Amino acid sequence: MAHAIRHLIGGVLSKIARRLSPRQENDGRGQKHRATFKRLRASVVAAFAPFAFSGAVNAQAPRPGELAGRFTVFAARPITDISFTPRAAAPKQQLIFYPTARSPRYVYRSAMPLRFYDETTGSVVAEAVIPLEMKDALLLFSPIEPATVSGLRYRIAVLDETGLRSGPRGLTMINLSGLALTGTVGKETVALEAGLNPTIAVASATKVVLRTSANGRSLQSYADTVLLKKDERALLLIFPPFYKGSCEVQTRLLVEGTAPSTAQK
Repeated sequence: MAHAIRHLIGGVLSKIARRLSPRQENDGRGQKHRATFKRLRASVVAAFAPFAFSGAVNAQAPRPGELAGRFTVFAARPITDISFTPRAAAPKQQLIFYPTARSPRYVYRSAMPLRFYDETTGSVVAEAVIPLEMKDALLLFSPIEPATVSGLRYRIAVLDETGLRSGPRGLTMINLSGLALTGTVGKETVALEAGLNPTIAVASATKVVLRTSANGRSLQSYADTVLLKKDERALLLIFPPFYKGSCEVQTRLLVEGTAPSTAQK
């Protein structure tokens, strides 16, 4: 549509130019005609601009059944062989996992579930359903052990980025360990729910200790000190233990700035 509108504008302007083209350049009329042409050209372009803009927007709009948004990815251990299709008929795009930070942002326009593929075999290894209202998502990949009959290798926790954007010195814990965890954050007692937990305001250096129960005993699962500058916030991602039967969880602390100049890319 936009191409057709540009062609139409060009035709209209050509006709105006022929009508106003001066045969004499030195008698003053040529300069007057050129000024008139410029005013008419501006009017024509302005008149058609809303239609051209509407056509561009419609061309980018999701098709029926498709959702549009952005996401980043993270895993306890970076993954190297996964890609996804950002939109229908588009070539697959490889995901980049960073060891201590979110990935770059990816844009999608796709039906749900959003599927992720093994780059070698082309088989689907993970799926995520991102809700309509979630325009910025964080996808946390965890390996499925043992592998499922469907062939999926990873489960994905879908988190709304809006709920992760705390103020300075805010600590948000995300419990994906499968364990019931309790403990302390500084002097505050916590009992973590599965998934996203409320943000806690912390000091510049805050001790975090988490414990779980097994066989009637209270066992330490995690202990460390979170260090934050005055303009930083953090996500503490808590993944299942590396060894089966262990109570020691895997964790990743993602620290990011709260100022616009240091925002996550």
